Amino acid sequence: MVFAKIKMNKFASNLAEAVREIMKDPVFLQRLRRNTNGKVFWVYKSTDAGYTEFVKHHPDYPDGTPSVYTTVAAAYDAMTSNQNDVCLINGHGAFSEAMLTVDKNRCHFEGMDSGGRRNSMGAKLSTPATDVAASVAVVKITGTRNTFRNIKFIQQGTNTAQTSGVIDEGEGTYMKNCEMEVNSILSTASQGLLFKGDTCHYEDCQIGNSTVTHTAANQAPLVIKTPARYSYFINCTMINFSDKTTASLIDVPDANGIIGWIMFENCRLINARKGDGANAQAEIAEAVTSVCTSGYLLFDSRCTSYQCALFSEADASIYHAGQAAAGDSAAKGGLAEPAA
Repeated sequence: MVFAKIKMNKFASNLAEAVREIMKDPVFLQRLRRNTNGKVFWVYKSTDAGYTEFVKHHPDYPDGTPSVYTTVAAAYDAMTSNQNDVCLINGHGAFSEAMLTVDKNRCHFEGMDSGGRRNSMGAKLSTPATDVAASVAVVKITGTRNTFRNIKFIQQGTNTAQTSGVIDEGEGTYMKNCEMEVNSILSTASQGLLFKGDTCHYEDCQIGNSTVTHTAANQAPLVIKTPARYSYFINCTMINFSDKTTASLIDVPDANGIIGWIMFENCRLINARKGDGANAQAEIAEAVTSVCTSGYLLFDSRCTSYQCALFSEADASIYHAGQAAAGDSAAKGGLAEPAA
């Protein structure tokens, strides 16, 4: 009996020690936090302080696959489609790389700056400030159920084909606490997000910025094109700093631009007329523009525009829950302007 008790105590002690060791495993902890059974990969600049020590504590996987990489592209190459692998991007400085095409399924990217921001994320992905026509966006998404959190996407390319921060052609994309913008191609119509997604979810994101003045006519930070359908934008902010009254914040430029509907909940559409702190640019005529006949833009009553003459043009594809009619500038939620 005493012997059995000793054996049991030793087993319990060994089990407790094993649990303690597992709880020290960085891969296990990240899997636990993110509810995934896939591999976890880290992206860390080799020039960052602590890189050598970080690699030391994050060894290769048993199959020989490294767990730490110095570029997002290399980490993505190591990810396996449909395995729910996670790529954790160091929240210190920008990773300047050619366009990343995410054509795998169920891959998840997260910036490591604690998260929760709508702008100024620590983890930044950008294209180099050079002429590379192929890098039409920082990230192009074509896969299914991929996730992005706490990342800033910055288009800095100088070729006139480099007109998007993010292009989403995927299905079930989940984007939260991300910012997407174009800071270089200003005289050609460009957009922070070119959205063509199917059943996607964008939440607490900023699309566009107040940093640079766009000079192209009919330009918008969020452009929606076919086969966009059945997707949500929740608590997002769209910003444009333009010298054109024909600019907008959301634009559907094609008759077949939407299948069914796109829903906006508690979104803010901001014309940053003094984005540089001095020079007042044009008052945008209509925050939302559309010629779509294949579906609808749906705005709840909390969606508001600032420094735009009208919330939307009077188009049958635009529904605002707080407006008496499409384009009604006086309706609740339709306009936020000082009294005349």
